[in-house]
Amino acid sequence: MDEHHEFDAIDLVKFTALLTDYPSVVPETLVTLEDQRLVTIPAAVRSRDPQHLTKEELALLMDWKLAHGKFRPQLKKLIQQNEGVTVKSTTIEAFRMPLDTDADVGKAISTLSTLRGVGPATASLLLSVKDEAKVPFFSDELYRWALWSNETGEGWKRDIKYSEKSYMELYPRIQGLRERLKREGGETVSALQVENVAYVLARRSRGGGKDVKVPTKAPVTTPAKTARKRKAKETEVDEDAETTEVPGAKRKSKGRKPTKTDAPVASAGSENGKNPLTEAGETLQAI
Repeated sequence: MDEHHEFDAIDLVKFTALLTDYPSVVPETLVTLEDQRLVTIPAAVRSRDPQHLTKEELALLMDWKLAHGKFRPQLKKLIQQNEGVTVKSTTIEAFRMPLDTDADVGKAISTLSTLRGVGPATASLLLSVKDEAKVPFFSDELYRWALWSNETGEGWKRDIKYSEKSYMELYPRIQGLRERLKREGGETVSALQVENVAYVLARRSRGGGKDVKVPTKAPVTTPAKTARKRKAKETEVDEDAETTEVPGAKRKSKGRKPTKTDAPVASAGSENGKNPLTEAGETLQAI
């Protein structure tokens, strides 16, 4: 990375120049979702008393997040399992909380993470919609840029542990940059703008704004394909380091082989021992 673009060295002039490039590096296929995340949904939230998100808006924000990062189709199913009234009441509670200290933000993140399919990264996105000036979204690009000096040799490819602890390591770094640019350049930048600058730098490092496809449904899988991916999934670091086990999932036993007199036994918690969300070996994880 150019030393003038390093997180601890960038000045307001270079920051502003990178920020103006943001629209040009966002893939055309994401423009509609981008407008929902940056304009439509925040405006809707501000218009409500009390402020809150709807279930439909939560689903759209998850679509935006998955389109920007790694696509995990099962997360969309988890999001849909939330009741609309629960989404409303939970976001009302979190959006009413003060965001004056790191502890305040951590408490709001924890509250939003009680929703199905929502981990610290997604919770930070929801809170960013409420207060884009102060609350940064826990994106891959932002985390890697802000904590670049904490790792060697990984750069934009460094592994991330998507936990509340990691987010609370990121949060003060963003506030520190905002304060420094205000002090040195005389202008206040928002946490959202810092996120956008990080996205520009990351896209440039990967060859610019190449277009990407927005998945609209889960890709077709086969038992063979699932088996090949299963081992990799076991070591995958997800965005909240939590795994949601689905009742009724089967486990292989190393006991004796069944005899002709043995009657078939159905797994508890599922019809005929099958659960459509887990029988192919998928593990559902919230991010």
